[in-house]
Amino acid sequence: MRMNKYVYVMLVFAVAFTAMQLLTWSTAEAGKYPRIRADAGNDFKVFENQEVKLDGSDSKGGFKKFVDYDWELVRVNGAKVQNNQPIAIDNDDKPEASFKAPEVAAGEVTYEFKLKVKDEVDREDDDIVTVHVMNQQPTVPVGPT
Repeated sequence: MRMNKYVYVMLVFAVAFTAMQLLTWSTAEAGKYPRIRADAGNDFKVFENQEVKLDGSDSKGGFKKFVDYDWELVRVNGAKVQNNQPIAIDNDDKPEASFKAPEVAAGEVTYEFKLKVKDEVDREDDDIVTVHVMNQQPTVPVGPT
C-alpha cells in the first residue's frame, strides 16, 4: 500500500511534535519551580525626617532563593524620576531597605518605590509600594493672642 504524501508529512510532524513535548516536559523550568512573586508591602504614611523602612521580605519564589533584590524610586507625586533622585536608598539590594523621609513644604508628597526580585533561574517580578510623606507642621489655624 502506497502512503499519500500528505499523510507522510503529517506523520513526521506528529512524531517531531511529540518528541519536542517529551523533551521539554522533563526540562521545563516552569514545572520545576513555583511561581515567583515580589511583595513590596502595603502602602503607608510617615512624617518628614523619619527613618523609613521598605520591607520586601514577604516576596516568594523558587524556594525563596532570590539572587537579586532591587529597590528604586520610580515616581514622586506621579511624575517619573531617574536614579532614585531625590532620595538615597540604603541597602537597595536587600529585602529590607531604608531611607530618610525628606522635608515636605506643606501637606504631603507621594513616593512610589518599585521592588524587583530575580530568582536563581533568572525569572523576575516586581511590585510597587507607595509612601506618603507628610509635613509635621500643625494644621491648626493660629488665632489672635
